[in-house]
Amino acid sequence: MKKFVVFFTVILFALGLSAEAVFKFKERKIDFGEVNSGKVVKIVFEFENVGDSALEIKNINTSCGCTYTTLKKKIYESGEKGKLPVKFFSKGYRGKVIKTITISSNDKKNPYLRLTITGVVKLKDFAVAEIEKDTIDFGNIAVSERPSSVVKIKNAGNIDMMILEVSHSPEVSTEFDKKIVKAGEYASVKITFFPFQKGYFSTFLRIRTNAFKRPLVILRVRANIKTGRVERKELEE
Repeated sequence: MKKFVVFFTVILFALGLSAEAVFKFKERKIDFGEVNSGKVVKIVFEFENVGDSALEIKNINTSCGCTYTTLKKKIYESGEKGKLPVKFFSKGYRGKVIKTITISSNDKKNPYLRLTITGVVKLKDFAVAEIEKDTIDFGNIAVSERPSSVVKIKNAGNIDMMILEVSHSPEVSTEFDKKIVKAGEYASVKITFFPFQKGYFSTFLRIRTNAFKRPLVILRVRANIKTGRVERKELEE
């Protein structure tokens, strides 16, 4: 009788040692198809603990801030099912996207499981900045002169284009006739040059917009500065 009790105890102990949690997902990769940029995509991953011991979800990490998930319940008994909701924020994306979610648990064979969401983001509405030229050459000028030039920037997109930020050197000043440019319209920027000293001058004017294609417009400004007043004939040459 004692031998039977000992044998039975050993069997139970061995079974206890072999009891493990097994994390199994119905799908580990979900394709959400095609969506327009800006849409919030909602996805649900279904899973089950198919092991014979309690499953403990320790941590969940996403590949970027555009993908969000949360799971309040962290312990799942043997045979218990659950759902992992995931949100993908498509704003700012275009084309094929692949995002991952990594889950750590007490599943000994698969302590780290990776889930994947994929799809195509279509950009339907956007602004496009097109500048008529990329260089302003004031040529030969005198230190005392204040030459200016007007450049046009077209919005070739289908939503409003906004002039968000302008940066340039102290020798250059800008004056825009508008900061919000409707689809198909132009903004004019007057660029005035204030030479400080003689010599060759070259700098870049940077205009940042909300355009999807080429959000940063760069315009080169250059001149050859001489002392005194330059004759108009020399300027024309």
